[in-house]
Amino acid sequence: MPTFLIFRSGSVIETIQGANVPKLTSAIENAVRLSGASKPTYSSVGRKLGGDPIQGHSFSRRWNVKGIMDTLYTFFGLYFWSLFSLDAYLAAENSPFNTGRVAPALPAMKGGRTGAATQVGKKLGTIADITGGN
Repeated sequence: MPTFLIFRSGSVIETIQGANVPKLTSAIENAVRLSGASKPTYSSVGRKLGGDPIQGHSFSRRWNVKGIMDTLYTFFGLYFWSLFSLDAYLAAENSPFNTGRVAPALPAMKGGRTGAATQVGKKLGTIADITGGN
């Protein structure tokens, strides 16, 4: 059996049980009368389609050219970086174009040395020295 409840300010003011159309109609009309005169929903004047634009207001946003160029640079950089690699996901993760990548920490330098990192006492040689060839 359908039951209709009419609320006002969070409390039930009338309960209608059953499909009694005249009683339901009168309950809704009473609730509308109790609510009082309708108040305007919007506080602004409003606009008509095709009407004159309001002076002093611009609906367009300024273009952020630097942001657009940075986005395109990042997109195409990541695209081509991962396109020419065997493992595209890993290449994109380690790419210098990846803006979300956390740069790996540099190892601490001992003795303030700069340049090529060679082992102390080891002499640099040729490729033949490394491979053991003649």
